[in-house]
Amino acid sequence: MANGDLVFFGTAAIGLPIAKELNKASRLRLVVTQPDRHGGRNRQLLVPAIKQFALENRLPLLQPPNMDEPELELAMRRLAPDIAVVVAYGQFIPREIREIPRFRTINVHFSLLPAYRGAAPVQRAIQNGESRSGITIFELSSRMDAGPVWAREEIAIRPDDTTAAYQQRLGERAAPFLHDTLERIFSGTAQAVPQDESQATNAPPLKKEEGLIRWQLPARRLYDHLRAFTPWPGLYFPLEGQQVKVLGAVIAQKSHQRQPGDLLELSPHGLQVACGLGTVLELTAIQPEGKKAMSPWQFSLGHRLPARLS
Repeated sequence: MANGDLVFFGTAAIGLPIAKELNKASRLRLVVTQPDRHGGRNRQLLVPAIKQFALENRLPLLQPPNMDEPELELAMRRLAPDIAVVVAYGQFIPREIREIPRFRTINVHFSLLPAYRGAAPVQRAIQNGESRSGITIFELSSRMDAGPVWAREEIAIRPDDTTAAYQQRLGERAAPFLHDTLERIFSGTAQAVPQDESQATNAPPLKKEEGLIRWQLPARRLYDHLRAFTPWPGLYFPLEGQQVKVLGAVIAQKSHQRQPGDLLELSPHGLQVACGLGTVLELTAIQPEGKKAMSPWQFSLGHRLPARLS
């Protein structure tokens, strides 16, 4: 990588491959991540993955509670970095901060901008049944994910990709892709191109309630929801006053003339459920609340299944 002083903004684990590449191939002068937070069932202290990386590599670290923290701006001006790189940081970076570096501040976004601007680009692309998405490196601006684009790379979404699986592939590819893009930025051979606003779409954050199955949707849509909502919030349905999470499913190659949610067939292979437009989803693995994963057949040995799932 061309010589340059870098600042890295990141929080989530998806940014680790990039942070490691920057630390190995350039002068990483500062890591900025969000504060530790309490969460989970026991409200334990959650340490950002990027913080752990910085500590392990003895890198200068800041965790400002907000972007108005004067220490951050002072540190940035003192370092006078060539560029700042943002990957899944989780806070809006104001103009006073992002314009300090010589080449300003770039973001690695996991969609083909201007498509899927927002917090959940991978989840929304898979949810909508897209067969392609990718990585965009762009300059931060005053509007979310709307700045000029330095580079894009298309990466196919496989038919069985979950959010977790696709994000892992994106994260692994993003590191060398960013490496090449930084080389071109520093050498002056890259040019940032404005986004086409007429093609912009949004990718809002996921909500827990989106995981509730609506059986009136076609089986393909529900299967895509399952892929998109793995690992969170998952796909689930109520049964006996509890939530049953769907861990595995396939689209059955058959049709029906029943009501959505009707149980059509139970076998050791799975539970076939009527969905919208005469389609059928076969559940192959489920996890009742507070229980281990099991097949619907195993679940039925100790529970009486209703004629229809709500």
